[in-house]
Amino acid sequence: MDIQPTPPSADSSAADVSAPPVSRVPRFVASERLAHWVYALFFLVAFVSGLLMWAPASRAWMAGARHQVAQYHGAVGLAMVFVPLLLLLLLDRRRLAGDVHEIDVWDADDRRWLWAALRGRTLRGGEMPPQGRFNAGQKINAVLVAAMAIGFLVTGALLLARAGLPSWLVSRALWLHGFLAIAAVTLLLGHLAHVFLTRHGRDYLSAMIRGDLAEDTARIRHAKWWKDHDSAPGP
Repeated sequence: MDIQPTPPSADSSAADVSAPPVSRVPRFVASERLAHWVYALFFLVAFVSGLLMWAPASRAWMAGARHQVAQYHGAVGLAMVFVPLLLLLLLDRRRLAGDVHEIDVWDADDRRWLWAALRGRTLRGGEMPPQGRFNAGQKINAVLVAAMAIGFLVTGALLLARAGLPSWLVSRALWLHGFLAIAAVTLLLGHLAHVFLTRHGRDYLSAMIRGDLAEDTARIRHAKWWKDHDSAPGP
């Protein structure tokens, strides 16, 4: 007599095909995510309008409208600096103060992480010193973005008020504004390459969209922060 194999039950089949849910750790609150994307939007608009004024072909095409475009460019630059800051201050100033404190404080592990990163250990997949909520690279990125925003604000204000200023000051402001633009675009390209070419970079992008980070990324790349979160009492 043939013995037919017992078909698997629906419950066991579902258990075989369904993967366990990926545990996630809260990382960014709504105010942080909103400020990030608002800054990114204004930066792109400012970059495109600035590029149009810089390129000879588009500059000639705009002709007399170039002055108006410059005014719009300056207004967008102001919004790029002040709107995200106002959002953070109005929606969650305590979180903003905490972020500034975390970025400002450096310890021995941060310095070791940065030195190892400069030697290419992260690119080779080597083990890195444990980090907090922000690693040393993210801290430097935040400082550079803030410094460039202030530089854009000061030089842009000088360029908009150029009629009453000495020519040497206007020319230096124009040079520095262009240098900051090149540096900012270079930083943006590096940021995008990290986001789209690495798995943990895509995890960071997901965290900036939905607010939480995959726990394995938190555990591997932000061990100190993950331990603090893991040891915190539950609700």
